[in-house]
Amino acid sequence: MSEAALKETVIRLAEPVVRALGLVIWGVEVAQSGRMAVRLFVDVPACGPEDPTQAVTPGGEKIESPASASIGQCEEISRHLGLALEVEDAVPSAYVLEVSTPGLTRLFFSLEQMRPYLGDVVEARLHAPLAPEGGAESGAAPRRLWRGRLAAVEADAFVLEPVVVSAEGEVSPEALPPVRLPWTEVRRASRMYIFRQPVKPGKGPGKGPGKKPEKAPGKGSRNTPGGTSPEAK
Repeated sequence: MSEAALKETVIRLAEPVVRALGLVIWGVEVAQSGRMAVRLFVDVPACGPEDPTQAVTPGGEKIESPASASIGQCEEISRHLGLALEVEDAVPSAYVLEVSTPGLTRLFFSLEQMRPYLGDVVEARLHAPLAPEGGAESGAAPRRLWRGRLAAVEADAFVLEPVVVSAEGEVSPEALPPVRLPWTEVRRASRMYIFRQPVKPGKGPGKGPGKKPEKAPGKGSRNTPGGTSPEAK
């Protein structure tokens, strides 16, 4: 069975139990490295202007929907789907079945899924290196991996404004023109969750190396929360 056919089979077998639990299928990923891994991602239905019937009750009261599927729901889907795959003998070789939510660093399976995330940082891995339009003038070399803020989603492509993400979680614009990535050229695209590292004491802005913290008015207290100077001891 081809990978595409396997994904269709997983969706077909998982759909009834996923819908019964009030969830939707976000996508299916098949990883072939080592033992095959079949990953099913489930999510809560979108509630908003696109689907107002799910956002309010018949009486007009707002429904507070859960942020994501629960662990118990994922386990129930995994049990039903695993049994269905065994009955149909859909996967001839040994495999691992994983059912989870998309999470904060969600993988995108279609351009339509990307639209609500305009402005977020996205990481895109391509089948072949690609340069921004007009990259020759800017000196931009072709890349297989692009990171940037999602600026636009078109019918067959999306546009990233390149950024650099530091180890501390700082996001800064890269001096490159926007890059348009055709969906057919994208091997994997996912939202990046940027975790900013907490600033260590003495590393904040305005405190250069070798500078002593200024004393606040008072008896020996430093201008840092809970700090005391050696003179106060």
